Amino acid sequence: MSAMELSLKSKIVAVVVAAFIGAVILRTFVIEGFIVRGDSMHPAIESGDYVFVNKLAYLFSEPKRGDVIVAIPREMPKKILKRIIGLPGERFQISGGVIILKNERTDPGQVLVETYLDDPSTLTEGATTIVLDPEEYYALGDNREVSIDSRELGLIDKWDIKGKVFGVFSFSRFSYKNF
Repeated sequence: MSAMELSLKSKIVAVVVAAFIGAVILRTFVIEGFIVRGDSMHPAIESGDYVFVNKLAYLFSEPKRGDVIVAIPREMPKKILKRIIGLPGERFQISGGVIILKNERTDPGQVLVETYLDDPSTLTEGATTIVLDPEEYYALGDNREVSIDSRELGLIDKWDIKGKVFGVFSFSRFSYKNF
């Protein structure tokens, strides 16, 4: 083998190694993707859809109501995919199948309009009042009848939010949707 062939092979190996290291760093710290299992986010995200998660989304900003997030809650040591409903410091009530945002205990409140839901009914046992601490979020699945979410798992701490969903690819419909 000539020196030129060895040089070309070493350059190819260097490019492959650099690409692999770059992909590992990107996957570990910036973007993650995985296939969804379960119907808790129907109709926005279906079981079998591939979601793309921005792990740096909340590095310089705070999660907002309506964001679809990936989190690892206190009571379940595995990733869940849910929509943020309650923000830090808020007071709200779930009663009669609706979420009522309140400024204070005696405030009659305002019903949260959730246009992304097929069935906006949020079932609970009686009326439930929630007051969030400064670093806590309340997250629910869009398919409230089957979702295991903050109603069962408890509140989501800010540091347990692993990223924000920014896109979904559906294999069954062969389509991509931005979030």
